[in-house]
Amino acid sequence: MKINSNITAYITNNSYMQNERRLSNSTARLSSGYKLNKAGDDPANFAIAAKMRSMIKGLDKVQTNTTTGMSVLETAEAGMGEIESMVHRMNELAIKGANGTLSSSDRQNIQDEVDQLMKEIDRIAETTEFNGMKLLNGDFNDRGYTNNVGVKIMDYSENTFAGNYSIRLEKTVDGYTLQDVPSGSRPAGYDSLEKLLGTKDLTKITIKSETVNHDDGTSVDYVNIKGMRGTEIRIKVESDTITNPLLLDLTGKGAMRLQVGTEEGEVIDASIPRMSTEDMGLAKVDMKTKEGAQKAIDQMSTAIEYINRARSRLGAYENRLENTDSFLDSYNENVTASVSRIQDTDMAEEMTEFTSMQILSQAGISMLAQANEAPQQALQLLQ
Repeated sequence: MKINSNITAYITNNSYMQNERRLSNSTARLSSGYKLNKAGDDPANFAIAAKMRSMIKGLDKVQTNTTTGMSVLETAEAGMGEIESMVHRMNELAIKGANGTLSSSDRQNIQDEVDQLMKEIDRIAETTEFNGMKLLNGDFNDRGYTNNVGVKIMDYSENTFAGNYSIRLEKTVDGYTLQDVPSGSRPAGYDSLEKLLGTKDLTKITIKSETVNHDDGTSVDYVNIKGMRGTEIRIKVESDTITNPLLLDLTGKGAMRLQVGTEEGEVIDASIPRMSTEDMGLAKVDMKTKEGAQKAIDQMSTAIEYINRARSRLGAYENRLENTDSFLDSYNENVTASVSRIQDTDMAEEMTEFTSMQILSQAGISMLAQANEAPQQALQLLQ
């Protein structure tokens, strides 16, 4: 019998301390609801859970981005809808003005209303905004550039392959002609007309142009080029001299970028066309004569087609964002469930562990007391 080293008490105390640590961990898991409260609980799963929790927070923000993007597009489309209503009204006036039974004063009254409607269209195009950002003035449209100050890219379709192109555009007495530039004459990095329009057969390319004469004596040409694959480019020519080869920069800059994913590059570029009267082909509408009204019918048809194409584009974006939002709901749900399986406490299982540790802890205290009383038995040997 030894009294300097109470081995029984040491063994009992070690078991008691182990049980206390397990009881403390169980209490933490029950009180927090997490079975991983520190990295030491399970280093690998703790790192995985931390990364997934960050992903969940990112997904919450992405969903906010998506719904906000939908609101932006709905606001833009509402403005387009009102503009289309006014164009329909001008179409009615054009049809009315094309009738030969109207007097000059009647035609002037029609022109006065048309002038006011066109001013209102331009006002809506310049003032429709969301969160201080103007939506219909071209700020979020795909921009294009040329090497000629007098030649401007007004718009180009989404089906146009983004890139740099070298072409020859020339004005003739019958309108405009288009030619390819030989590969040896193109600057480095510039592609051919064939790649731009999807064909090298110029007979399959449609070129329409309109000259608008302003009251100050100046004139502007609007050139519409249609190729294959739905490619369409609208060019504004403000000068009689065009520098050839004409270099086009159609790299798709300017669209509104909507972050719809948690990683870099997971974006949707929403291009919102400019909705001014000039862009719709209504730079000058004159219904003061029967002939002018008849021409206006064709102009209104072109404008309605432009608006419908723009609204269709926005509708496609909206549908895509709705699908993205539905996917994010499902994705968030699945990631949250995965994190829960890794880090959340199983309360029933943990309560069983807690109860066991409580009993063992109480038993350990009792046994430690018994072990500490054992050396006192040595006094009986001294009697």
